[in-house]
Amino acid sequence: MQKSLFILLLALSLVSCKTAMLYTTLDILRPAQVGFAADAQRMLIVNNSAVQPAVVGHTTRPLFKRAEAVAVPTDSVALFALSVLAEEMEATGFFESVDVQLDPVHPDRKFDEIIPLQYATVQQLCDSFDVDVVLSLDQMQVKDELGEYYDEEWSLCLAALDVRIETLWSVHYPGEIATTAVHFKDSLFWESESYSLNEAQAGLPARQDALIDAALWAGQNSAKRFIPYWEQSDRYFYDPDDVQMKQGMDSVYVRNWAGAATLWQAVYDTTDKTKLKAEAANNLAIAYEIMGDYDRAYAYASQAFDLFASRAVSQAEALLRLANYMNELKRRKGEISILNEQLGQ
Repeated sequence: MQKSLFILLLALSLVSCKTAMLYTTLDILRPAQVGFAADAQRMLIVNNSAVQPAVVGHTTRPLFKRAEAVAVPTDSVALFALSVLAEEMEATGFFESVDVQLDPVHPDRKFDEIIPLQYATVQQLCDSFDVDVVLSLDQMQVKDELGEYYDEEWSLCLAALDVRIETLWSVHYPGEIATTAVHFKDSLFWESESYSLNEAQAGLPARQDALIDAALWAGQNSAKRFIPYWEQSDRYFYDPDDVQMKQGMDSVYVRNWAGAATLWQAVYDTTDKTKLKAEAANNLAIAYEIMGDYDRAYAYASQAFDLFASRAVSQAEALLRLANYMNELKRRKGEISILNEQLGQ
């Protein structure tokens, strides 16, 4: 798998948030829920699921009536999910190649049967497609409910469509009997309201279209579970009326994080103003996070929290933001070894 992914990217722009504060957006690389062998370069995704019967899993709850089972075709949902999964995974460049086989491996089995890929089947697939890892969709279940409701307080008719998808996957390597199995849940929800029930219903997508949208959503989400993915997160800097603090912000604009940290450290060490010291500690925490020193980042974030908390006039917003930030730093530190293993570093 490719090893050229960066662990952190910094957005180019700083945008004014409120007086004496600026924020920037970081692109943070998160580890996948499922890791692959470091030497796995070529992947094959196979459809080892059975088609869900049209009469299974679909419910309509009409206004003032009992719920009833209905028939909705679901023969294509797995194909959509697998197709978008393959596209998403190939687009990342994480693997050298990603192939997909949409035809079911066991086309004649019953829907409620789960037949894992056998050792010989895995060997045959790896030889035929020249791959070194097989990702198998072993089962896909769709449950959806279309409900109609009436809000007496507002005299409104409501229509809602809830689609839930459960998938069971397994990872196989040639020459290995052991497998990794994982289970995921995804859902999409639509709601529409109107003074007319017909208009409320018209505001929802067609039932089968909604199932396809949910299948595409499940495929996109699954890509994030199988390979590291980027997640955006905001960071807030203080920019008070202090010469060295502003010089530090000037260094931020050119991504000179060491220079910014030196300037903010000087403020932190010399000021006798609690608020300014807390603001310098906050900025130092972010600088060290970006430089990859999560221990020092956490230490300064903790100092900023304690300093803000010690002031006579408490700043609840700052304390909440710093508490969340410290939790984020703990999470990032714990993810580093996982990411390094998944990136083969």
